[in-house]
Amino acid sequence: MKKEYPKFKRGEVERYFSELPKKEQTEIEDYVRYRQARGITSNNPLMDLRRHVIQLRFIFGEPISKLTLKDLREYLALLTRAKLKEHTKNDIKVNIKNFLKYKFKDWSQRFTELEDIRLSSNTRNEEKLNSKTILKKEDIETLMKNESKMFWKAFFITQYEAGLRTKETRLLKWDDIKFNVDGEISEILIFATKTKKARPVFVKEATHYLKLLKEQQERTEEKGVYVFHSKSDLNKPIDRNSISVWMRGLSKKCGIHCWNYLLRHSRATELYRLAKQGKIAKDTALAFMGHSADMSEVYTHLDESEIKKMLKDQVYKLEELPPKEKREFEEKLEELSKKQESLQAELESRKDYDSVLNDLLSLPQVQEILKRKKKLGVVGK
Repeated sequence: MKKEYPKFKRGEVERYFSELPKKEQTEIEDYVRYRQARGITSNNPLMDLRRHVIQLRFIFGEPISKLTLKDLREYLALLTRAKLKEHTKNDIKVNIKNFLKYKFKDWSQRFTELEDIRLSSNTRNEEKLNSKTILKKEDIETLMKNESKMFWKAFFITQYEAGLRTKETRLLKWDDIKFNVDGEISEILIFATKTKKARPVFVKEATHYLKLLKEQQERTEEKGVYVFHSKSDLNKPIDRNSISVWMRGLSKKCGIHCWNYLLRHSRATELYRLAKQGKIAKDTALAFMGHSADMSEVYTHLDESEIKKMLKDQVYKLEELPPKEKREFEEKLEELSKKQESLQAELESRKDYDSVLNDLLSLPQVQEILKRKKKLGVVGK
C-alpha cells in the first residue's frame, strides 16, 4: 500500500494499466462493459469509474482479489487525507464501492457491508450557491433536451418543477400523484424527508413526462410502487448513487455545472423572486418549498390558486408536446405553409406583370406617346 494518495500525471494511469497482467486488464474492462450494460452510456462516467479502479490497484500494489477489510480501511484513510475536492472523493468512493460489490460475491461479509465507505455531506460548501450557479430557464431547457431517456427526463423535471429534495423525488410513489386536478396541472403529495411533514405541490411541465413514463412502464410491465424504481427491483426506489452518476454525466454532456440539490435551490430562488415581485405571496413560496421563516414557525396553508396561476404563466421551450397540442401546432403550421405558398405565387405573378409592363414602357412607340402626353399636360400613363 502506498504511504499517501498519489497525484496522478496525465497518462500515468493508462501506462500503469498497460503493465498489468492480461487477466486483471480483462477484469477491469469487463466491469466497464457491465456498467455500460446497466445504463451508463456517457463516456465520461465510464472513464471515471475505470480510472478509479485502476488507481485503487496502483495504490494497493497487489491484485485487488487480495484486498482485505484492513487494506480497504488503509486505502480510505489515504483518500480522506488526499488533497482532492470532496465531491471528487465521493465519486471515487461510489465507484470503488460498486466495483467491490461486483468483484466479490461475499462483499457483505468480507467488508462488513462496506459500511466504512461513507460519502461526505460537506460538498455543498465547495459547490457555492450564488447567482452564477443558479440554473436559468435556458439551462433547464438544454438539460431536458439532451437527456434521451424518459425515466431521467421525468425525474429531472419533476424534481426541478416541484422543488423537491433528491430523496423526496426518489421516494415518490404513483399513488402520491393526482393527475390533471386543474386542467394540465397535477398535484403531488410530498412527505418531507427533512421536516417530517406532508405538503402538496403542483406541477405542469412534469405532468406530461410523468404520464409518458407511466404509459411506458405499463407497456413494458415495469411499473412498480415507486415512480423512479430501482433497476433490479420494481418495488424499491432508485438508489442515490445512480442519481449522482446520471446527473454528473448529463451536466458534463451539456457543459452546465449542475448537481441535484441545485435543482431545488434554483426553484426556490425562482419562487422567492416571484414573491419579492408581488406575483405570489411569500407564505405560498415557503409552503411550496417546505420552508419556514424561522425554526419555530408553523407552515402556513398553501394558496393553491396562486401556485396554479404561476405554473400556467410559466412557459418552457421543451422539445416535446402533448399529442393534442402537437396536432394543433402541426395543423396551424400547415395552414401557414399554404398561405405562404399562395402569397409566393401572387408575388411571382406580380413580378411577371411588372416585368411585362416595364418591357412595354421601354418600346420607342410608347415612349413617344408618353412624351406627347407630358407636353399636353395629361396626368398618368
